[in-house]
Amino acid sequence: MSEVIGAEPVLIVGGFGSNYPLYAAMRSYLAEVSGRPVAITPITLLDWAGVIASDSYGALLRIVDKSVRETLAANRARRLILVGHSAGGVLSRIYMGDKPYGPRQLLYNGHEHVYSLVTLGTPHTSKSTGRQGGLNQIAFVQARYPGAYWRSVHYVSVMGKGIYGAANGPPPEKGAWQSYTMIDGEGAQWGDGIVPMSSGLLDGSRRVIIPGLRHDPRPDRPWYGTSVPVVRAWWEQVELVLKEPLPAARRAP
Repeated sequence: MSEVIGAEPVLIVGGFGSNYPLYAAMRSYLAEVSGRPVAITPITLLDWAGVIASDSYGALLRIVDKSVRETLAANRARRLILVGHSAGGVLSRIYMGDKPYGPRQLLYNGHEHVYSLVTLGTPHTSKSTGRQGGLNQIAFVQARYPGAYWRSVHYVSVMGKGIYGAANGPPPEKGAWQSYTMIDGEGAQWGDGIVPMSSGLLDGSRRVIIPGLRHDPRPDRPWYGTSVPVVRAWWEQVELVLKEPLPAARRAP
């Protein structure tokens, strides 16, 4: 696709424990499919290790904010599209917020810079809390910014229907059951192998389900950024949502 002149740029926010080069192929495919400039937030595995130690996304929020501002400046844009994979979607929702976060009371009001939030395999809700798997961060956004909270933002939540959790199944199904149970309290359901569909489809968003997709890149399985056809499958839904009108006011508390 040729470049879309004047269109909002795209910024990818990676998932828990990832290194940003993991998203290089997705960046290339998304640029080809969308015709928009695409950047990647430079969050590293070392940055995520700090989250494990601190149980806080504070340091990551500063990286996201810097990347947002640099991407906007580079493209002379006022707003952009955030594409958050896994915990990157939770991180993006905290960044968009207007309420202080964490012991340092961090506040970015990122919703002012975001035209659309697209999440890929993001756990938006959880029935548990704790340090494991960023559950406390999920609880934070679930309580303070439920559903498609910002009416000035287009929301799209994408989920792979790749594996059904089974407590006594072979390793992939058993691992999915354990992960789904930790997040949602119910392991016997469909999801992408890590996140159950019940958690990954955000209330009020355009919900996109793609059969066969798994949570992260592996040699033997397709995931959200595995190829041009897969990226196109969810990006086409984003383009449809971007054509829909939205009220400009914030959702009433």
